[in-house]
Amino acid sequence: MIQDYILVAIFASFPESLLVLLIGFSLCNIRNVDPLKLLLVAAIQTVLSLLIRMSNIYFGIHTIILMVSLYILVVILFKVKYYKAVIPVLIGMLSQGLLQSITLPVISAIFDIDLTYVYYSTESLIFCSIPISALSLVLLMIIRKNRFSLFDIGC
Repeated sequence: MIQDYILVAIFASFPESLLVLLIGFSLCNIRNVDPLKLLLVAAIQTVLSLLIRMSNIYFGIHTIILMVSLYILVVILFKVKYYKAVIPVLIGMLSQGLLQSITLPVISAIFDIDLTYVYYSTESLIFCSIPISALSLVLLMIIRKNRFSLFDIGC
């Protein structure tokens, strides 16, 4: 049981946390970010995700808790003012949520996976996170290549 939680943390939560940060920062024109801090925040967020998953908090509530914790980590570790830190966190989380809402129904239809089952199945969750992470990487590359940003929060 604990192995399943750890597998999900390593193969789904960590990449998702890292990509949320990278996309959020890129879309807010925060380009020169310390890679070690990025990895540290993603690792802390992964541990929090693991603990939340193990505590069986209602689906949806865990997203709010993770969003708040990511916001706090960005404020503390990246020294971004509290009113500016909310923008990249929200943009990163919303972009990830949008990619998931587009990708998961397609995966469900192609591979005949019941979406209500995905959250409770380690294999399905990891399997479904792979195309979402791949699309997130493609989105990040497009954003960075075109130097596209939604906001310039001036950090």
